[in-house]
Amino acid sequence: MTGAGRQDSTLPDLNWLPPNDSYDWVQLKSGEWLKGELKAMQESELEFDSKELDGLTFDWTDIRQLRCPRTIDVLAVDGTTVSGPITVTPQQVVVGGASPRSFPRDQIQSLTPGGSKERNHWSGKVSLGLSLRSGNTEQIDYNGRAHIQRRTPATRLSLDYVGNVSSVDGTENANNHRVNAEWDQWVSPRSYLIMPAAEYFEDAFQNLAYRVTVGVGAGYDLIKGPKMEWNLTAGPAYQQARFESVEQGEATDKSAAAFVLGSRFDWDITRHIELILEYRGQYTSRDVGETLHHGEGTLSLELTRRLDLDVSLIWDRITNPKIGADGVEPKQDDFRLVVGLGAKL
Repeated sequence: MTGAGRQDSTLPDLNWLPPNDSYDWVQLKSGEWLKGELKAMQESELEFDSKELDGLTFDWTDIRQLRCPRTIDVLAVDGTTVSGPITVTPQQVVVGGASPRSFPRDQIQSLTPGGSKERNHWSGKVSLGLSLRSGNTEQIDYNGRAHIQRRTPATRLSLDYVGNVSSVDGTENANNHRVNAEWDQWVSPRSYLIMPAAEYFEDAFQNLAYRVTVGVGAGYDLIKGPKMEWNLTAGPAYQQARFESVEQGEATDKSAAAFVLGSRFDWDITRHIELILEYRGQYTSRDVGETLHHGEGTLSLELTRRLDLDVSLIWDRITNPKIGADGVEPKQDDFRLVVGLGAKL
């Protein structure tokens, strides 16, 4: 026990300040300081690349102070945007530069690295899986995945790709590709507008030359925390589909209105294990499939700072698949287990 007026030597000195160097510095509620690089503060979470501990995520309420000598783009809740070096204290955020400004800390919606470096806005991961088998059976399986984001204080651009190609003894038995793009405009710390979202999907074995869906919508974060996130999205869309072949008298091209629902659940089970569950549903005309479902479950195991092992189960379902000219009706459901190495960008 310490005496009156004495400070416990086992606790960090809350009055200590980091040196004026080129690093970003963050102080936790415990008083500990970490140096490294600020990645972003959005949705009440701060992403920080520590010099010693690699990538870390903190709840914004767990941050006591933050110092960034670099140019940071600051977005306030009322829509005000300013840029410059920042100093965050328990009560306020001070933005330096030619005309310094200060804001109450609880009025800050997001912080993102700015300035002239466009790459500061981008992050993501690319995963590849490849299996080869020879001997009595010659088999090749390729799986590719990518998730890339560009973030500014007020917007988020997301680009996603999933592709699978497989052949046995020189005969192709799987070939499908899905590309999603979404532009989000934040209107509050938890809600955003989707303006627009687009999806391209092709799968010859579902008799689908391509399907394009374009729409708008809104999203809301049900859970926002340093270790768990869950958001829901919904909105109207327009869909255009072309089939590989159709029965006599049927049109090859079909279009219809649709209603799109989406959900993403992201849970950091431990520092090195992450679980991601995603779902997209499209409710549309029977002519283009009636109800379309796409689900993904991914368990990501961190191997190194930049490399992950990803294990994914992917499900695609078309309630009313189009019968081809040969009279064969594709199966409603497709399941794929994908194992790959993911490189963080």
